[in-house]
Amino acid sequence: MVPTPATSLAAFRHAYFAPIDQYLACHDGFDFFTDLVCLDALTPAEQVTAATELLAALRAGTADARALLGLGHLRCAEALPLLHDYVRRGAFAFYALAAIAEINPAGFYPPIVATQLRTKATSEHQLIDLLLGLRTYFTLPQLGPAIPPVVFKLLTHSAYLVRYHALYTLRHLYDSATQEEVRDPARLQDDQVFSLISSNGLLPDFGKAQRLLLAELPADILAAYPLRSK
Repeated sequence: MVPTPATSLAAFRHAYFAPIDQYLACHDGFDFFTDLVCLDALTPAEQVTAATELLAALRAGTADARALLGLGHLRCAEALPLLHDYVRRGAFAFYALAAIAEINPAGFYPPIVATQLRTKATSEHQLIDLLLGLRTYFTLPQLGPAIPPVVFKLLTHSAYLVRYHALYTLRHLYDSATQEEVRDPARLQDDQVFSLISSNGLLPDFGKAQRLLLAELPADILAAYPLRSK
């Protein structure tokens, strides 16, 4: 039986606005709790209605990351300013970046992310969220010249996990290192940069890690996208 418009919209509203276990969603990922198929079942007019309701709920603060992923799936260009606002606020930033990339990577505004990465008020969790989103959904040319130097500075951050994700992000962007390669025990055992950032060493150790990484990354890409701020 083909769903009627009323039941299709009802299914959408239940999928995106009904309560879910927020702890499990944060732990396992909102992707597993987001029904994108029900959006495909909507007519074009109903998809406009769905996007309008998702935008309204996000503006009102009554929606969670399912709304961000839904707007990304609907390719809702109107959502781009709101998605950047979520990035700026550090609210579901990983999913906001995912939605921006799905709607239009050219609509990404790097200064907002660069500011968030360098702002002292940005928490460790928020920094990791941003770094994960940047390396998962964007390429180096899409990020432009402003973001990489800020990520490079995070190699000296006081929190080990921030340093780790900064290193992984830079390697992925500059030399396409995969997750498996980064976590390979054999590679990590001989990885001087990782050894320096994984300890709770002194800042000079982190500075040495930066210098070693600069020597390791492809020179031509570094010339186009420098990591040292001028």
